[in-house]
Amino acid sequence: MFKSLRIPDKISNYQGYMAFAMTIIWSVVTGIIVSIGFLYFPEIWLRWLTFLIISISIAVINLSLVRVGRAQLASWVLTCMVWLYITIPCYTAGGIFAPGIISQLSVILTAGYLLGWRGGLAIGILSMSVDLGFVYLENIGALPEPQVNHTPITRWIGAIIPFGTILALQYYATNHLRTSLIALQQEINLRKNVEKSKNQTVAELKERVKELKTLYTVGRILQSNHTTDEIFKQIVETIPPGWQFPEITASRLVIGNSVYCTKNYDPSGQNQKSTTKSEKGKLILLEVIYLERMPEIDEGPFLNEERQLLDMLVDMIKTYVDRTGHMKELTDYQYALNIALMVSISDTNGNFVFVNDNFCNITKYSSEELIGKPFQMIMSDQNPKDYFEQLAMSLQSGKPYRGEFCNISKDGSKYWVDASVVPFVNDQGEVYQYLSINQDITDRKTANQKIMESEQMLRKITSQVPGNTYLLELHKNSAFKVLFMNRGFDDFNHAFQDDKLAEFPEQLVEFIHPDDIDIFNQALSKAYTDNKKISIQFRYNSNGEIKWRWMQATPEKNKDGTVLCYGSSNDISAIVDYIVSIEQIIFDIGHVIRKPISNMIGLTTLISMEGLSNDEILSMTKKLKNVCVEIDTFLKELNSAYELKRQDTSFNFDASSSIDRRSSLFGG
Repeated sequence: MFKSLRIPDKISNYQGYMAFAMTIIWSVVTGIIVSIGFLYFPEIWLRWLTFLIISISIAVINLSLVRVGRAQLASWVLTCMVWLYITIPCYTAGGIFAPGIISQLSVILTAGYLLGWRGGLAIGILSMSVDLGFVYLENIGALPEPQVNHTPITRWIGAIIPFGTILALQYYATNHLRTSLIALQQEINLRKNVEKSKNQTVAELKERVKELKTLYTVGRILQSNHTTDEIFKQIVETIPPGWQFPEITASRLVIGNSVYCTKNYDPSGQNQKSTTKSEKGKLILLEVIYLERMPEIDEGPFLNEERQLLDMLVDMIKTYVDRTGHMKELTDYQYALNIALMVSISDTNGNFVFVNDNFCNITKYSSEELIGKPFQMIMSDQNPKDYFEQLAMSLQSGKPYRGEFCNISKDGSKYWVDASVVPFVNDQGEVYQYLSINQDITDRKTANQKIMESEQMLRKITSQVPGNTYLLELHKNSAFKVLFMNRGFDDFNHAFQDDKLAEFPEQLVEFIHPDDIDIFNQALSKAYTDNKKISIQFRYNSNGEIKWRWMQATPEKNKDGTVLCYGSSNDISAIVDYIVSIEQIIFDIGHVIRKPISNMIGLTTLISMEGLSNDEILSMTKKLKNVCVEIDTFLKELNSAYELKRQDTSFNFDASSSIDRRSSLFGG
């Protein structure tokens, strides 16, 4: 209730303010009427109490409506309720002669004031009609006896009440008129300022429209299909209309070493420039000048907004220059791709949406035959199934995939491609298409197949060689890498696995005899530094047995600086055994056999001497026999030992035809 007594703002909510004021005035008036009634007619106190309750209800209802912002409704409710509050009691207070009947005039004025002339007219017509009804009821004697017998003083007071109400309305009307005039003057001044501001804003908007039109026109020119020179010529002609004084404006555009000017361009001190550089360092300069002297404003004779427009135009031109350069690069890339690679784009269902010329040339399909068709139409059944599983898993996760695939062309011939498939992902992380870049590797595959077949044939051939062949890549400090090593059929090769040997080549050195490792390393170092051929013999451990190998190799230095070493190694243990045997024979002949032969020579010399007796000759002859028996025994043992050694060797050939079978030691 107390919140409802807050007075509305008179300026911003005048209707609410007047509804609030009229409610308070009528509440006070009715309070006065009720007080007088209690004073002069206490016997009908119940009537006055009823009026008081009705008066308070009217006040509460209307003040609440004003409080919630329903000022127009409050005005109608107040007018109607007050009119009923005044008119209904007149029925029992004398009808047309009731003192309160004149108060209808105050209600009519209140209605006109709150609701306008239509509201006042409606309440006035309603009052006259009801009052005429009172006259009619009185003429026919249908009015009840007055419940209140007024005295002259109460009638005077009853007349004062509408007069007082009218005075209050007059005060508010006059005050409202004065306030309205002041508000009108303020409104006029405000409108003048607004009009001035509007004119200024319109003028500025016209300039902004010119600037936007210039930006729009330049944007359309940059997107046209004209040549670069034509585009830049159109731009310089488009710029002057965007400035404040287009009739005296000229422009100049510099792109690298090219200059574009309007026909009326003439260098002037009143100019405005903006410069930048393209991504490749090309100078971009845009200049606007006034041909006549203009007063200084924001930026010399130019507006700040014109500076912003100039900078935006330069940025647009720079973007165009950069984009043109990128398009040139893209065109070159596309040309290179069309020549060298097969390019295709497919949707998420695997259907082709783009194929380049080289793709059509290799597949022998036209683009019309491929677009909209699934990529499976060119896939060969020669591809392993796990290829497609890996491809699907990779692409579904948004990762690129690279692999080799065998495809089939329109004429049924097969070809191989090295394919790189890249999924394109949108901002939501969803794949929307796939780019496939393929390189035709059919020739390489065919060559590799032939190389593999040749390598297999070479391995078959060299596998029967009593030794091993190899290809080493030499490095500094005797290090090497095994690029190729074919197994022979000797024990040395079968001690290693090819894959492990390629990964850990140093395991070869571990089997070399410790005393021969330096010889082996020195030979590799000289081959690497001096390009010197390798020919060395070294010992190695074969299942606990020391054997000999002969390594021969030829180094070759490639253009890239790598040193390759081609060669072979053979087991020469049998040869070494023969050499040792020959040396042993020589030693035996030179030392063991020579001693008894020397004795025989001495005895025969003595026998041949003259003057020896028969007993002496017989004794020497016995000794000579013993020496011969000793030699024969030793030769038998020696022959048996070497025969066993010959049988124990890995060589298996008959050399009897090459032996000189002389009948005597002296030939003949």
